[in-house]
Amino acid sequence: MRPYDIDKELKILRPLRYKKYSQLRRIVFNIIFNMSLYFTKPTKGMKKKTYVIKGYQGKKIKIFVLKHKDETKNQKGLLYLHGGGFQIEGTLVHLRMVSDMIDDSNHLAVFVKYRLAPKYPFPIGLEDCYQAYLWMINHQEMLGININQISVAGDSAGGNLSVGVALLARDRLKRSFERMLLFYPVIDHRQITPSMKMFDDTPMWNSILNKSMWETYLKDGDFGMLNYTSFLISDLHGLPTTYIETAEYDCLRDEGIWFAEKLKKLGIKVVERHMEKAVHGYDAVFFSKFIRKRIDERTAFLLGELDHEEN
Repeated sequence: MRPYDIDKELKILRPLRYKKYSQLRRIVFNIIFNMSLYFTKPTKGMKKKTYVIKGYQGKKIKIFVLKHKDETKNQKGLLYLHGGGFQIEGTLVHLRMVSDMIDDSNHLAVFVKYRLAPKYPFPIGLEDCYQAYLWMINHQEMLGININQISVAGDSAGGNLSVGVALLARDRLKRSFERMLLFYPVIDHRQITPSMKMFDDTPMWNSILNKSMWETYLKDGDFGMLNYTSFLISDLHGLPTTYIETAEYDCLRDEGIWFAEKLKKLGIKVVERHMEKAVHGYDAVFFSKFIRKRIDERTAFLLGELDHEEN
């Protein structure tokens, strides 16, 4: 591995580098992460409830609803879609991060356990997430949310799903999310950026894993829906105000930057944060000051406190 100058708070991630995800590794990771999700408690003052809902084609999926114990009516909502290369379950880190974001911003969150590749390739996971959004709309009174004030957020592959759901909502429902937050997102299946060619040995994620991810996710084809998962070739009109984080040592870095530029050319408000000396998936170092600052800025964006920044 090349000697990347990684931030001292993130150096614990340096040994975590892989060249492939074997089926055994997927199984082991998903067993561990599934257990961690069910036993992880949300931030103090929050509560978590599990629901079984209808996903794509009526198949059952699970979601977690995270909200304040002191419930309020007509609050804002957040649809959170976790990362994991479209193949790996969400983790306790994801749940704690979402809990912290909504605790500080007074949102209710829906965390989606969408179905995963390779067993369930594109567009099944995306359509599961879209069904979770419809569930939020259809259960607005029970949840106590304002359906005109729902935001969507996701990290890595979850960022890809977030944009995809936003485009589906635009095209099928003529609806828009209030805000969209993307953390080191997967953006383009073509993998043509300079950073994609540059970073084939970085910790946490690299271009070799990225290539394998797309081959696995699209193994059954795109069903004429490629514009809902590869966004540098998509029509992005009508997307909401967007917050994007990118990492210096991440093969996905330039995709995020190019995506932000494309949004800005359409007149869409974008708040960008580029993390120097950072690698993909830095949220894994959850209790660091580095991540605490990220949580604070994400919360500020949800609250509209960064809207003064110019494109």
